[in-house]
Amino acid sequence: MADKWRVQVLRSWDEVDDPSFLEQWADWMRRSDDSHVFNHPLLVKTWTDTYRGIWNISPLYVLAEKNDVFVLFPLVLWRMNWKNAFIKKIIPAGYSDYDYHDPLVVGEVVDGELCSFWEAFCRVFLEEWKGVYDVFDLIGIVRPCKNMPWKEEEACPYIDMSRYENYEDYLTKSSKSLRGDIRRKTRMLEKYGTMSFNIYGQDSLDKALETLGIFLNVHRAKWPNAYKAPGFHENLLINTLPANLLHFSEVCINDVPVSWELNFIYKNILYYYMPVFSEEYAKCSPGRVHLSFLVEESFRNGVRVFDFMRGSEEYKRKWANAEAEVYRYGFNRNAFPSRAKFLLRNVMMYAKSG
Repeated sequence: MADKWRVQVLRSWDEVDDPSFLEQWADWMRRSDDSHVFNHPLLVKTWTDTYRGIWNISPLYVLAEKNDVFVLFPLVLWRMNWKNAFIKKIIPAGYSDYDYHDPLVVGEVVDGELCSFWEAFCRVFLEEWKGVYDVFDLIGIVRPCKNMPWKEEEACPYIDMSRYENYEDYLTKSSKSLRGDIRRKTRMLEKYGTMSFNIYGQDSLDKALETLGIFLNVHRAKWPNAYKAPGFHENLLINTLPANLLHFSEVCINDVPVSWELNFIYKNILYYYMPVFSEEYAKCSPGRVHLSFLVEESFRNGVRVFDFMRGSEEYKRKWANAEAEVYRYGFNRNAFPSRAKFLLRNVMMYAKSG
């Protein structure tokens, strides 16, 4: 008989925040062949530490083991407030703030083994834990199991940089319109003054925090309805910049920033996370010029993949030469207590809208 997955769930903050567990987690990251930056304990803990002060969440960190393969999947149980009828929702740690949520896998995974993990995972949460939650919502999964009813969410364009010798080769093989657009927008921007491209290193935390405040103000003005958890981005910078996981850069005209990029970098993959530019220079497309600096710098530094992540906007497709898909698996429980909460929430939403 084939070995089965041995699954346990860590349910206390003391367990998942224990320094020895975090150290083991960091070691799993180093040993994993395909871990992504959002698996990293620094990013996960930054999110949980921030949101524990805002939401009522508790950990459900899944640990699974089979033969020489180990899986860590950090989830949380979100007990929503009265405005949401006290609905209880299981979500990945990081949820909508992070793009990818595939579990961390350590060891060589043979064909079908990941599917067998998802089957074991579902047995735990769909059968043994079904009375714990009302909503189950897994998002941002790149490697789903075909035996489950995953729903395709959106495309994630990226540049496979191994196809090119260098940045010049990349530009030569890109579309004529992209090359022309970069040259034209660069010339337009340079008419305003001396242009510079600056990257905040791991030793420039204080200056980076000062710039981050400006960056966030510009971002809020451009996207006023985009929720930003208080302190989250500051904590992200404090925790990940010194660890060389964050790539924070700006393009300046006469030493005045006109474009900012808050990205991640891990195992030679750059994750294009949060860009914004000054509307004053919008006709010059400073974000596009900034992107050209980033791609060029990525080639110089041996980046293998420039990942634009979720959202297949047209500008991303112009730069990308490949794309992945992310999937979602979620449902509302049909038990009476859950249905009563959903009904109550709908009534409250209707009353509010009226």
